[in-house]
Amino acid sequence: MSTTSDVKHEIPGQWLIRPCEEYNDELNYCRSWRGRLYQRYMLGQKKDCTPIAEALHSCMFWLQRKDVQELKKLISYEEDRLIRRKLSSENNDVWQVRTQPPSDWNAPLPDWARQRAESIGKQKQT
Repeated sequence: MSTTSDVKHEIPGQWLIRPCEEYNDELNYCRSWRGRLYQRYMLGQKKDCTPIAEALHSCMFWLQRKDVQELKKLISYEEDRLIRRKLSSENNDVWQVRTQPPSDWNAPLPDWARQRAESIGKQKQT
């Protein structure tokens, strides 16, 4: 019979798993009034917190009962989460992606910015 750490290292994607406390915090925020307010105004609707609750459940079952199926469910949840995050950043059309830096990226600072930087430096020295 293999130990827990042996089983965990045999399954690919195990590095994606976070501590169970983080799933609990994520679920608490999803269900909180502040989280619901954010969902209402940023997403336009309530977010379904069920997948997060299931991930927490899988994490707890993995810790307590060493259930490999629950570990695989948790890895699947994390892979889906990673894909969603990557797609949201790729589909962001607000910023134009640069292929090279601006031509004046190394230009000297304007006077007002240089004076401000000097005054901040003087404050830090005292």
